[in-house]
Parts: sequence; structure tokens; C-alpha cells
Amino acid sequence: MYVLPKCGEFITGVCHPGNEVALIKSASIGWSREDIPFPFERGTESTLTPRYIKFRDRVKRFSEAGIKSMCITPYPRAFVQYGVDPSTKEGLEVVKRICTFLATDLGPLGAAGFQITNELNVFHFRVPLSLEQAPDFIIAGLQGVNAGYPEAILGYNIAGISETVLALISAIEPYHGIVDYMGLDSYKGTWSDGEPEDILAEVDATYEATKLPVVLQEFGFSSVGEIFTETDVSRYLNDLGFSGVADVFADPLSMIKRMPYQLATRVLESPEEDWAVNCLGFMPHLLRKWPGGSRKYRHTVEGQAAFYNELMSRLLEHPHIAGTIIFSWKDAEVCFNCSYPNCPCETGWGITDSAEKPKPAYYVIKEHFQAIGAGC
Repeated sequence: MYVLPKCGEFITGVCHPGNEVALIKSASIGWSREDIPFPFERGTESTLTPRYIKFRDRVKRFSEAGIKSMCITPYPRAFVQYGVDPSTKEGLEVVKRICTFLATDLGPLGAAGFQITNELNVFHFRVPLSLEQAPDFIIAGLQGVNAGYPEAILGYNIAGISETVLALISAIEPYHGIVDYMGLDSYKGTWSDGEPEDILAEVDATYEATKLPVVLQEFGFSSVGEIFTETDVSRYLNDLGFSGVADVFADPLSMIKRMPYQLATRVLESPEEDWAVNCLGFMPHLLRKWPGGSRKYRHTVEGQAAFYNELMSRLLEHPHIAGTIIFSWKDAEVCFNCSYPNCPCETGWGITDSAEKPKPAYYVIKEHFQAIGAGC
């Protein structure tokens, strides 16, 4: 366990908390991690959006309750919707300026930490940028936040560790002098096969790649869902008229036309040469099943709690971990990617249910956070 000098405490957090502040604090959860809505109406840098005003008030309200905020700066797509091309030099200046405003505005209200955008090694978070353009966007955000509120802890995050991620880190490394932590999102055991020790291995690999303290900005284990097989994939594709995966690569547009609209739109946002890979990447949503799992734990509320219990007992002793932020506080009622209520991909991650009633995992997290003396 490592304590960031600016922070003065080990970060015990949760993503997307609800309204039950007393329940959050009772579990010794001291940080909230959420996305910042774009602050300004299109065409202005003075008229605040209603969503941003609401978020700003939420940061202040949490701070008054003793909960700090880890704020995620807007994604590339938000700047496009604002009317700015974030791939250009001029656009990156706007990115920097907006991030400076956000830090200056939110920092004194309770934003004790900032994460620059989210998982830009993942295509649907990176759109419309290429992998090669992603580092400049992150660098602009880092410079902007550091100029606006240097008192806050500052970093960026990655989804897993890979050659692509290592290239991204390498491009940003010259600016690590203003970076306090490296964020890691790890879902071993759900989004891919794995056990608690595989999450620890990703922490080690992230530290070795950056030599920065690691904050697990997102990690978890879903409490619902089964694991799909190659037979499930073949049967699904056959029902759509494809003989197999090779047919999708030969004619990805035909696959896109057969996908639910929300997922098809996401695929079409990516470069044409990536359409087939990204179509198949949405197979968990199409099948309503997971692509991976744990040999020891099932995706049930009991399995979720047991996975967390093993992981947390080892994670909180790790010398390079500066914080753990659970994904997520409560179960979602529908999947934000495909909009289906029966899709496990985004509906069973909570340590409370959709009504904020504690699941067994809540009590496991509470026990481990209290054991290290965390709390507000």
C-alpha cells in the first residue's frame, strides 16, 4: 500500500455512487469517481450546461459529506460535439483550456483528483481519434489540469496492459513529471479469463512500465452472467446467415446491418479496417454472456463477494498500489452499451443492487477498507 504525497491517504473509492451517502461512508469509502459532463454550451466558453452545473453541485455536496471526487475529464467525442476537432493543434489548445477551467472550477469544491479522459486504448472511448493521436489528447489534458489546480492528484488510465498500451505510455512518458499516478482498469475474471492474481500481475506490469504508483481506477467482478463458448458464437453467426467468423471479416458491413442499432453505430464510428474486429468485440452484448471467467468463482452475488475477498486481502498489501476504486457502487438497470436490461455486461457490477441495497460484496469491501484504517 502506497500513499501519494499530495493525497495524504490511501484512496478507497467507488465508481458512480448513488444517493445513499451514509451507506457509502459506512463502508469507509472516501472517494467518488465520475465523468465530468462537458461544461459549456456549444460555441461558448461562458455559458455552463445544466448537466455540468448539476455535477458541480454534486462534487460540492460529496465534499461537504467528507467524500472526495476523482473527476474524469471529457472524452474526445465530447469535444467534437462541442464543435472542436481534437486531432488538430488548434483543437488541442481548446482541450487544454477546457481542462484548465475544469480543474480551477472543481478543484476547490472537492475534486481532489483528476483522471484525464478514459481508456483511450479502447476504440469506442477514443473516437474519433486514432491510437497515434490519443497521446497528444491526454498530454493536453494533463497540462490543462496541472495549470488549473496543481494541488490535485493527476493521472491517466489504461485498460489492461498490452503492446498498444505500452506504446501509448511511451509517447506520454516525457510528461510524467506532472503525473502523480498511473491509472489501471482491470477486469480479469469477467471480461477475460483470470483470477485475482492476474489483476495483481497487471498492477506489477503497469508499475514496471511507468515506475508510477498505480491507482486501480476500475476493477471488479460481475455478479450475473454465464460464459459463452465458440459453439455459442458459431450458432449466433449461423442464425444471421454467416458460415463463421471468416464471413464477418469478408463482409463486415453485412454483420453491422444485422446488429442492434446502438452497437452498429458504435462500430461505424471506428475505421473501416477495424469493423470486423469491433463487430466481434461486441459478441458479449449480442449473446448476453461473458467472454471469460474465473476457474474458482461464478458470476453470482456469492461469487462476486468471494472474488473480492481474495483480491482485496492481497491488493491492499501491494507496495505500489496507491488506491482502489471499485466498479461499481450499484447495479445498472440497463446496459449503457446496448440498452438491454438483460445484458450482464453492465448490469451486475454493483456492490449494491439497483435500489442501493447492499450485496454480500459490500460487506467484504467494508471489512477490508476498515481493516486498513480507511474512512472519512
